[in-house]
Amino acid sequence: MVIDSVFLAGDIMRELILVRHGEPEHHVNGWTGGWTDTPLTPLGQQQAKLTGERLKDWLGDAKITLFSSDLLRASETALIIGSILGVTPMVEGALRDINWGIAVDMPLEEARKLELEKTEPLLDWVPFPEAESWRMLHQRVAPFLEKIHSQESGTVMIVSHANVLEECIQWWLQQPLEMRRQIAFDTSLCSITYLSTNDWQQRTVGFINNSAHLHSLSQDV
Repeated sequence: MVIDSVFLAGDIMRELILVRHGEPEHHVNGWTGGWTDTPLTPLGQQQAKLTGERLKDWLGDAKITLFSSDLLRASETALIIGSILGVTPMVEGALRDINWGIAVDMPLEEARKLELEKTEPLLDWVPFPEAESWRMLHQRVAPFLEKIHSQESGTVMIVSHANVLEECIQWWLQQPLEMRRQIAFDTSLCSITYLSTNDWQQRTVGFINNSAHLHSLSQDV
């Protein structure tokens, strides 16, 4: 997909750009995600660089407010992108990935033995002891989104995790909370998602999960 959207003028947040972090070490080491906090691999650093360059080609010198999760894989991605865009990321704990509870910092094979049986509604299912449900994730991410929507002008960019970015998309589309586990949106490593508000104040979706800028890398992203 070719990014060819025209940026809109305005005094409130008109555009929201979502970027997933690059490949982290725990992805290749077979460890759990969530709050497991590992840095980017060399491939992850390449992914972040290519994403930053694509965003620079697209955005030029547009004014950007950049927020990032406080977990290493996201904050390192945001620093690489920010250095290319000339923007300093603001780190926010509200944007960290969903908490896997006692499964944090654990090999996936061991964690699967501790996984709790699914319960209904899925919105309230806690996958591991001391973990977060999707409702809990919503309760910390949504207030942050509401705040920046009312306070930030121009274009906002968020670098975060697949679960958080999905919640951002659901929030943007104003999906009822009860529908959050009925509809899903996938985001690949270092993919770009573009959401905006049109002249009729309608929330629009430009594209989701664009990773065409990573095709020069031989690894699967």
